Amino acid sequence: MSTRTLIIECGVAETRAALIENGETRRFWFGPARGDEAEDIAPRAGRRFAGRVRVIDRSLNAAFVDVGDGLDAYLPLNKTNQPHVTEGALIGVVVKSPPRQGKGAVLKYLDDVDIDREAPGRLAPFHDAAIEATIAIGEGVEEITIDDGKASAVLKASGVMANISYEQHSVALFEVYDAESVLETAFDRNAPLSGGGNLVIDEVQALTAIDVDTGALSASSPSRLREKIAIAAAYEAARQVCLRNIGGHIVIDFPSVSGKPASARFKEELHKAMARIDGAGASSFSKSGLFSFTAPHYAQSVQERFTDTAPAAPSSGRRFTLDWQAKSAIRSLEHRLRAAPRAVLHVRLGLSLHDYMKVCGTWFDRLRERYGARFDSVADNKIEERGFELSEQ
Repeated sequence: MSTRTLIIECGVAETRAALIENGETRRFWFGPARGDEAEDIAPRAGRRFAGRVRVIDRSLNAAFVDVGDGLDAYLPLNKTNQPHVTEGALIGVVVKSPPRQGKGAVLKYLDDVDIDREAPGRLAPFHDAAIEATIAIGEGVEEITIDDGKASAVLKASGVMANISYEQHSVALFEVYDAESVLETAFDRNAPLSGGGNLVIDEVQALTAIDVDTGALSASSPSRLREKIAIAAAYEAARQVCLRNIGGHIVIDFPSVSGKPASARFKEELHKAMARIDGAGASSFSKSGLFSFTAPHYAQSVQERFTDTAPAAPSSGRRFTLDWQAKSAIRSLEHRLRAAPRAVLHVRLGLSLHDYMKVCGTWFDRLRERYGARFDSVADNKIEERGFELSEQ
């Protein structure tokens, strides 16, 4: 019998959740700290915004709208909304598809919404972060484990149909359930396969390409080996799509599987693997043997959201964003303060991270409210500009 558990961590800087199915981490969710919900302006699918019409492009029959996230969102025009969408107007919109690869969200016009603000930004309702995590990835879970007593009470009062338990450990829930190590691998280009070989995953502008690299694997029966690797790759690819929150058009180059019986077995297992991706559809094999399908694009992938391009020669790589590093530093400090009630801690921050953290001073204030003034932080030019180091004084 399948068991599904949702774990939710409520930190001072962010709320994060992981869906655990039969002991295996399947999906992640990241949101604002509890109390900061109205400030979370990430254009996730289904969220409502007040948007300022920046420009109308008659050749595209569309408007480009500022919803407050720094990107021009795209609003198709039609006979119904066109009279209300004028340059400079503040209009109500809902996100149909979130930003992707540097392009803004795709919007739908709302004609029956009261805009209670004068600038672009998110509109109510604002769910408690713990409830939003449950709505986003917790459908059908039997158990919810959360590390905040007040959030546990809110979930119980909301009528969520699951066994809700409050647990606070000296280490984070993500570590207790081994979700932290899985999260670390969700940014790797390579994902190992059981039995050998690995997936090579590249998120590019128009699609996500997944190659199955068999490496130097060999066997007495090469055809049987290719079949086993292709089946393992199908299940791991489905898992990685969910873990990394990859949406849109996805293409997989599986090893060729020869023979009708073997091909039938592989396609049957592939069908089962694809069923693990909620909303997956439009699948097919090309004449050259490439398998492609689509997956819902509800929010940015973890790579898009938490990394940015890093200058490098001769080609560009990626690095964690300042926001990711700042929240990682706060989370590490919070966990150490909780695990060592008498410790006095010292945080050294790279210069760029230190400057960014000045804007997020409320996080430090919240830590002092919870754990007392048992820490300090300083800028240190000897540390990588986005890095941090935590030590006991």
